[in-house]
Amino acid sequence: MTSLRFLFCAMACFIATAGLPVHVSFSATLEDALKSLKGLAAKERQARVESEARKEGIVRWASSTPQAWAEPSLQAFRKRYPGIQIEYMRQSGRVLAERIVREHRAGKHDIDIVGTSAVTFAAMKDAGVIAPYVSPEAAQLRKDMKDPDGWWVSYFGNIQAIICNKNRVKTAPGDWRDFLDPKWKREFSIDDTRYEWFYALQKIYGAQEANKLISGFIQNGVHLRRGGTLRAQLVGVGEESCGLGVYLNNVHELLEPGAPVNYSVPEPVLVVPVINMMAKLAPHPYTAILLYDFILTPEAMGHYTRANAMAPARDNLPLVQAVRDLQGKRVHVIDVEASSRDYEKTVKEYRSLLKK
Repeated sequence: MTSLRFLFCAMACFIATAGLPVHVSFSATLEDALKSLKGLAAKERQARVESEARKEGIVRWASSTPQAWAEPSLQAFRKRYPGIQIEYMRQSGRVLAERIVREHRAGKHDIDIVGTSAVTFAAMKDAGVIAPYVSPEAAQLRKDMKDPDGWWVSYFGNIQAIICNKNRVKTAPGDWRDFLDPKWKREFSIDDTRYEWFYALQKIYGAQEANKLISGFIQNGVHLRRGGTLRAQLVGVGEESCGLGVYLNNVHELLEPGAPVNYSVPEPVLVVPVINMMAKLAPHPYTAILLYDFILTPEAMGHYTRANAMAPARDNLPLVQAVRDLQGKRVHVIDVEASSRDYEKTVKEYRSLLKK
């Protein structure tokens, strides 16, 4: 770095003697930023981050989370730091991860924070897109909602549920295996791309039993659909009796306006972490640190959990009733590293079972 600075300075001096304008700047890297913060007391560290972030003035967050869910916390950040612009770019998880990896390899580095589905983690890490960062706020997160080395953090988790039309089903079955009963023949749906749900079933029941379960669903005439929101809506209007593996928040969004649905959350409660990662070559490292830390605060997380049926990543957050009702139940949080490493295998196996 020293030799490069000397070279640029020499070039600048040469240009200046020729009477030409000089525009030489040295942007900090994430590595530089973290080194500058190392060893500082909490208040001094925060003051340094805020000061440098105001100079950068912008942060770019690419995420698979719908902007409507993120907007309240983004507004809170803007209110606290009015001089910093947030560019929030939303795209579905796997598509977003593939695009960012592709652009990284092409030398394009314009994203500061990456927020995507858990199954994409290994690909992002292996491609060198992300870097470990241990936020001071991470100490308050639940152990299964963060990576111990700082490669990712979760700011909420999606909860897997069963939704039923209450005009057709008085009480939603409480176990995935209930749908092997012939009385449910051609009366329910599963998602043909809900790989994390299938992966979790394999971990809970064992691979052999989980595979038999999916095969049993096929034999029982299950409808194969794509998209949790769509499947929940089809149940809501009575086109199907039940939908398995929809997110509890999809149910919550239908219950609020009074749709004729009921639901259950089988135990153990299956939680899929929604994760954030720090871009290794973040163009605005201080604003990235500032926003990354802020997202993990009770204030920001509370905006998500207060209005949506999501699993909290830390304790003492406001929760909707549907999530409060799960307190005390056994919980299975999907292993981010392992599920992402096994992703291709899981996809291949699940697709094979659905074709039988």
